Amino acid sequence: MKYLITILLCIAALLFPFLVAASNFLLGVALACSILSGLWWSGANLCWKNYRLLSIIMCAYVVLVVLGLLWSLDLKWGLHVVGRHWFWLLIPVIVTVLENEQWRKWFLLSLSSGLALNLVYCVLQMLGYVEVNTDGSNAADATGLIGHIGFGFVYGLWAAWLLHLGLLWGDNRRRWVVWGAAAWSYVMIFAAQGRSGYLIAVMLMVCVLIKWVFDSKRWQTVLPVIVGFVLILLVVALGPGKERLQGTWFAFTQTVQEKELDQLNSSDNAILATDERFQMWKTAIDIWHQYPLLGVGTGGLPKAVSVMKSQGLSSAPSVFVHPHNQYLLDLVRWGPVGLLLLVGLLVVWMREGLKVDWQHSLTAPLSTLSGLALVLHGLSSSGMEEHFSAILAVLLLGVALSDSRQYVNTGGKQCN
Repeated sequence: MKYLITILLCIAALLFPFLVAASNFLLGVALACSILSGLWWSGANLCWKNYRLLSIIMCAYVVLVVLGLLWSLDLKWGLHVVGRHWFWLLIPVIVTVLENEQWRKWFLLSLSSGLALNLVYCVLQMLGYVEVNTDGSNAADATGLIGHIGFGFVYGLWAAWLLHLGLLWGDNRRRWVVWGAAAWSYVMIFAAQGRSGYLIAVMLMVCVLIKWVFDSKRWQTVLPVIVGFVLILLVVALGPGKERLQGTWFAFTQTVQEKELDQLNSSDNAILATDERFQMWKTAIDIWHQYPLLGVGTGGLPKAVSVMKSQGLSSAPSVFVHPHNQYLLDLVRWGPVGLLLLVGLLVVWMREGLKVDWQHSLTAPLSTLSGLALVLHGLSSSGMEEHFSAILAVLLLGVALSDSRQYVNTGGKQCN
């Protein structure tokens, strides 16, 4: 059964950037098979024994999502929101099924192959050879079927892991292959919209380099890599990403006045998008002020926004289902308890990878990098329940936990 589930996971990882429905179906079948065979329960037991605090906080968060239906302003939409969290159940599956090092490598190879093929697809889209109907994805904003909101998350996370992989392989010629793929990812991220993706890409890169300097105690060995990747970021940031970064800065500093908005060209859409999100954030905070203790419940936000707009109390452009900020979303849904659980979960999530020495494992950084990516992505999106960001983060956390048990309580050194 483990072999069958591993195959399902690998195929789902390969299809992940292309076919959402097929990938979800295969992951769902893998989850069902693991529950029926008892493997899920074995994985849950391993998580409880080896990652007690993470298990407690994660269970508490998921339970709050369900309990929030009791006081939701909109039960129907609340059930829809609960359904978006099903993939959190995949973690015990991955932890127990990918204990085998070879299977773990096959899974990561499948995922990397899918992501690399998707970059080729994005280049073809950029050149006009293929057309995509996904929102936020076109020839000028080539993000394939992922769309610009999740593109930077996915490839910023993948590129940071490839950067780690190249450092781990030392003088092996294979490192130039993975570093080339990482550099390609950075170029594509900055060539597309999504300022959140720029932030994630840069901060995850910095995280990898700092951790390697800290663990190796030899900053000289990492310096050439730092210089090389910083130059890449500068080139792409001052090139295709320049106008979008300027637009965001103008919106923050209010350099562009409201009367000028209708005169902006398409490259300045960042100003409009940023201004709209500011209005969403303000509306979400105003709603929380009305429900300060328990919030509006799971799924209650759209109805609360609709009421505020009907009363003329919201300047948001339209009714929205989330305020493009995970922290405000949890606060307005479940009050301070929801926000504290979210922050606690992300902190413990990242800590699991920081406890180990990254120089002795392919997968050790994955928990820290995926957690940090969620922290940053949450500033501008509902990353904890989005398909691409949340599922990728959950998959990589499971991979990290399936491997890092052998490093825990050994001072960061691998056990034989």
